[in-house]
Amino acid sequence: MLTETIGILASFFSILMFASPIAQIREIIEDKTSHRVSPLLYGMMIINCVFWVVYGFRINNIYIMTPNSVGALIGAITLFIIYKYRKPSGID
Repeated sequence: MLTETIGILASFFSILMFASPIAQIREIIEDKTSHRVSPLLYGMMIINCVFWVVYGFRINNIYIMTPNSVGALIGAITLFIIYKYRKPSGID
């Protein structure tokens, strides 16, 4: 029971952490620019989450798979938005 409670809490807080870029996505769309945002961070977030999802699947652990699936999805959406609103170098 305690292990399940810890898993649920860890999953919940992981999802909150992965959802934190949503405010940044909104700001990028409003400003129509993403020059202040590093795509590397979100690329690494996606890679990290995908590995955790695969690991969670291999050990059949929903508490690992669920939040990392959400993280990979939000990371991919953020990366898409970053590149959609990325201006070529030298253009202001």
